[in-house]
Amino acid sequence: MLRPRFSRSRLRPRLVVCVAIVGAAFAVLLGRLAYLQIWQGARYRYLSENNRIRVERIPAPRGMMFDRNGEILADVRAAFEALVVPSEVPAGEPELGPWLERVSEILEMPSAEIRRVLEGNRPARWEPRFLSRITRAQMARLEAHRLELPGMLVRARPVRHYPQGSLFGPVLGYVGEVSARELGSDAFAEYAAGDVIGRAGVERTWEATLRGTPGGQQVEVDVRGRELRVLAERPAKAGRNLVLSLDRRLQEAAREALGDRVGAVAVVDVRTGDILALVTSPSLDPNELVRGVSAQRWKEIVSDPLHPLQNRAVSGQYPPGSTFKVAVALAGLAEGVITPRTRVYCSGAYRFAGRDYRCWKKAGHGWVDLKRALVESCDVYFYQLGLDLGVDQIARWASELGLGKETGVDLPGERPGLLPTRAWKRRARGKPWYAGETLSVAIGQGYVLTTPLQMAAAMAAVAHPQGIRFRPRLVTRIEDPAGRVLHALPPEEVGRLPFSLTQLSLVRKALREVVAGAHGTARRADVEGFPVAGKTGTAQVIKLPSERNLPIEQIPWEHRDHAWFTGYAPADDPRIAFAVLVEHGGHGGSAAGPVAARVVEAYRDLVRSGLAAQEASR
Repeated sequence: MLRPRFSRSRLRPRLVVCVAIVGAAFAVLLGRLAYLQIWQGARYRYLSENNRIRVERIPAPRGMMFDRNGEILADVRAAFEALVVPSEVPAGEPELGPWLERVSEILEMPSAEIRRVLEGNRPARWEPRFLSRITRAQMARLEAHRLELPGMLVRARPVRHYPQGSLFGPVLGYVGEVSARELGSDAFAEYAAGDVIGRAGVERTWEATLRGTPGGQQVEVDVRGRELRVLAERPAKAGRNLVLSLDRRLQEAAREALGDRVGAVAVVDVRTGDILALVTSPSLDPNELVRGVSAQRWKEIVSDPLHPLQNRAVSGQYPPGSTFKVAVALAGLAEGVITPRTRVYCSGAYRFAGRDYRCWKKAGHGWVDLKRALVESCDVYFYQLGLDLGVDQIARWASELGLGKETGVDLPGERPGLLPTRAWKRRARGKPWYAGETLSVAIGQGYVLTTPLQMAAAMAAVAHPQGIRFRPRLVTRIEDPAGRVLHALPPEEVGRLPFSLTQLSLVRKALREVVAGAHGTARRADVEGFPVAGKTGTAQVIKLPSERNLPIEQIPWEHRDHAWFTGYAPADDPRIAFAVLVEHGGHGGSAAGPVAARVVEAYRDLVRSGLAAQEASR
């Protein structure tokens, strides 16, 4: 039987096809191997290592803040936060859906927001990403379901806390999380998701000092992400501490004196410029903002017509009313327009350009000299003085007191106020200055604007024996976490009043008579054993002739005059200067004067208790 003849010509095509198929398969395998080993090698090597080792960031505690007596104004407390490692989360459906639903339920966080964090590009997918701050109950639930929720981590971190609540709210400010937009900028390159940054007040101004330096650690974990041990650690460095010039006891007394009225109180040390109290009402408890507020609550806060986030003492600009007469009186003396004996007749109104500019006292004051004009706050005297000086000279000399410009206090958002001039009106309004407007400026109305801190600092300069102006100081020294002084900030002199001792003495005597004299406008502001000198002011908000004679209770609150009282104490040896503003409070003597008296009483008692303690220790 013959075998079929073997045909190489028939075998060759089949062999070529087989070799091609095997070659293609090997090419695919080699390509995949190259992709995994070369292009994705580093990533998969990291992921394999990450089954054992995870690098975690350790946030740094913010520095603490103390008042001048060592009482804590801001510290840190332990809190918990939830983080997620995207590379460990189940990928794709159907596993991701139940995972998202469970995490959303525990954290009370929308699934869409969790998904947004997972899909973001910063940081890398194998690094923990911040989700939200959580309560102890939420932490316990996450830990109980750890095996069902791969990729979820719980971390303790220091959180800012303000023991005094709203008492120092606008001054200290508050902290908030760094936003995604900020993290994308070079200015925040050293920050990470979940970090906080000062948003207002001292927290914002001194962010670099308070922030500290984050640390890190390598943690060994099992395949389910459970921590086994810490392999290496670089401790976080706490931020440096700040000692402020504020006195918690005086701040508390000032807020209690102001009560629920809208306004501000500023108290400074005449000898150093130290800010002893800086109160704004109403104010918000910064702890509420640190904990995080809903979008609805934030909308309520920012739309509140009383602006609880505003620091009225440095950013509230108000017409100073008759408190501005101190500056106008010194300007008149310096220019030689008046002498202490210059007299003007007040009939109750000043006739100018066919119009009557009225004095607050309808019957008039009769013949008045400068001292009596200040003591009884005669408008007619200052109308005449203002015309003789002119608006430009008023602005020039008032600026020597520090008005019309920022004081330089280390707080964000300070406003400069306004001292109008002819050039200013032409530039800002495109109109010429009219002489009648000077009359309004002379009594602290019209375009003139000041802040409470400006007025307190100006009064401190008037009270200082050498007329020294200090920059208002809020931070007195910087300390390390152990309490060692790293840097002391000395008082900073920024100028001296260009008025003679005789001129200042005349004004000081008049300011004392405002409080102690039989016809003074602030007799309710005097304090037993601690004589007060000062000047009242009633700043008109809106001209309403029909309501001018009505009892204040019958005038709409927003139409009532602002009440001012600025001064210093004790009059014979000044130690503190102050400014009290009560928005829409009415008359300065009746609304602001008693507030100032209670603040001065509190300071007097603190001085006496300090002296008693010194005597007892001897």
